[in-house]
This record gives sequence, structure tokens and C-alpha cells, in this order.
Amino acid sequence: MSIMIKNNTYDGTRLTLVGSQSGVQTVHYSEASGTRYYVNQLSGTQSSMDSVTFNAHLTFTSSGTQSWEFKLIPMNIGETVLINTKISAINSSGSKGYLMNSFGGYRHSGSALTAIGTGMTYTHLTDFTSASASFGVTGTSSIKLTTTGQTSEVIDWDIHISYTKGYHTLVQSGDAIIIPPPWYPAPDFGYYD
Repeated sequence: MSIMIKNNTYDGTRLTLVGSQSGVQTVHYSEASGTRYYVNQLSGTQSSMDSVTFNAHLTFTSSGTQSWEFKLIPMNIGETVLINTKISAINSSGSKGYLMNSFGGYRHSGSALTAIGTGMTYTHLTDFTSASASFGVTGTSSIKLTTTGQTSEVIDWDIHISYTKGYHTLVQSGDAIIIPPPWYPAPDFGYYD
């Protein structure tokens, strides 16, 4: 028998985002908030992470056709993630804008990090011809967001990230139970890599 325990709220958590553009990595920081949920065996003494919600904001400026890749959500075996992200962007003269609303999720089987169902669903509204944003994966380690600018445009981006991550105990070949590690950000450090 198990019991669900809410919820250790964490506000002002520092979210570390590694951005990469033309092979040059830049570290960005965002303040964030969320809620963690634990499951505890009624007869046990230890709790394990079951779910977490996370909300953060990232803002930056791009020039020309720069593409930025942000590793947003680290993933381990037995984890699922549901992502809702809203993006608004505007050029330096205020004559062009871009909006994106996305919904979808991923699952980690241990050997692959795969989009659930048909993948992310996007709604884009834009005045640009090539500026865009989309989600993908970095190997089997994390979910990434890629933004791309447009020739001769300086664009300010505002990205509102919201996700819910689930932890699941998986039974692998030979009936070995894989127990997921604690969620990021770690309670002691307040951030993740």
C-alpha cells in the first residue's frame, strides 16, 4: 500500500540552460518554481520521487540566422515528460513578431528518448520568413529547444517553459527493477546540469 505525499514547493530555483551556437556553448540561468510529489510506502521509511512540475522563463537576443540549442530537460530511464511552452519574439524595430505555442512529451526507455504519439504539436504565428523554434532530443540524455533567427534581423526572444515530469519504476529483462534517481534540481544544490 502506498500514499501520495504533496509537495515540497521550491521557488527561486536556478535553472541552468546550456546554449550552443556554432559550436560555442553559453550558460544561461533562469529563476524558476515548481512542486515535487513523492510516494511513500506506508510501512516504509523512504520516499521516492513520483512527479514534479517546473516553470521557468528564458530571454535572449539573436542576430541574423543564429541558431541556439538549449538543453532543457535531462531524462533518465523510466521518465516521461509533458511539455507546454509559449514563445514570443520581436525584431529590434518592432515591425515583425513570432509566436509559438507547443504541447507534447517524451519517454525514456533506457535505449531511446522518443516523442510520445505523433510528437510535439506546434502553433506558429509569424511575420518572419525563417525565424522559428522547435523541440528535439540530444541523444538519450535530454530534451532540447532550438531557435533560429532570420537574415538581417535582431530578434528578442521570450520563452516560457512549463513541464511535468513523471518517474516510473521499470521492470527490465531478467526482472531487474530500475529505480529512477532523484529529480533535478537537486534539493541541496537548487540547479541541474
